[in-house]
Amino acid sequence: MSESSTEKNAIMTLPIESVKPKSPGIPIVQYQDVTKTFGDLEVIKGIELDLYPGEKMALIGPSGSGKTTLGRMLMTLEEPTTGTILIDGEPLWQMKTSSGKLVRANEKHLRRMRQKIGMVFQHFNLFPHLSVLRNVTLAPISVLGLSQEEAYQRAVEMLSKVGLRDKLDEFPSRLSGGQKQRVAIARALVMQPKVMVFDEVTSALDPELVGEVLEVIKEIAFDSDMAMMLITHEMDFARDVADRVIFGAEGCIVEQGSPEDIFEQPKSERLLSFLKRFR
Repeated sequence: MSESSTEKNAIMTLPIESVKPKSPGIPIVQYQDVTKTFGDLEVIKGIELDLYPGEKMALIGPSGSGKTTLGRMLMTLEEPTTGTILIDGEPLWQMKTSSGKLVRANEKHLRRMRQKIGMVFQHFNLFPHLSVLRNVTLAPISVLGLSQEEAYQRAVEMLSKVGLRDKLDEFPSRLSGGQKQRVAIARALVMQPKVMVFDEVTSALDPELVGEVLEVIKEIAFDSDMAMMLITHEMDFARDVADRVIFGAEGCIVEQGSPEDIFEQPKSERLLSFLKRFR
């Protein structure tokens, strides 16, 4: 159903209240007036958003609101059309020349910056011809330069954390969907990123498998001081895990606040209408 022009204007103009971060200080991720256009379609419209060290931030909103695009730009899978993304104060998509001029980042710069970010996708993207252990140790060895022994120790630790210590020698074809997603989580964690992006990680799972994956992510969130961006349609999960919830629609941030603010005291008709679907 299409929205009225009045409601669309409200989305663009609703003021965003300041929210105190869990960990005060310099944001680890900053989106500065970021836009993204595909052809004539502007899917991200001047986003200003900070993620702080240790903060667990949930992004919620209707399909097509731009949540996944925000995550993909952070993972260098989509380049912003305009604006700047900073990680640890350093531009992600630009780099400085010897004269101090900002230019478009080259592949060497992007590879270095990617090591700070981990992402778990909707689909598992495991290598079917490799065992669970090899899937998890491949990147630490080839990207980080760890020895096989160091990579093995990290892999066993992370696979134990997601409850799959006994599946080291199994191949993906012998795992359930939930187990595959847990392997994907371990594969991302083993790189020890500063920021983890979880992009609708349960959307491809059968309903009975959703809970096991969400419980793993909850445990990681509660036990870790790593910053997390949680892109999700699971409202109870967002309420339980997030320090701050961002509600977006049509490429804009409509509201942000604590889970209590967003789920119990929505201020906009757009958010209220969205939440009614889950009650």
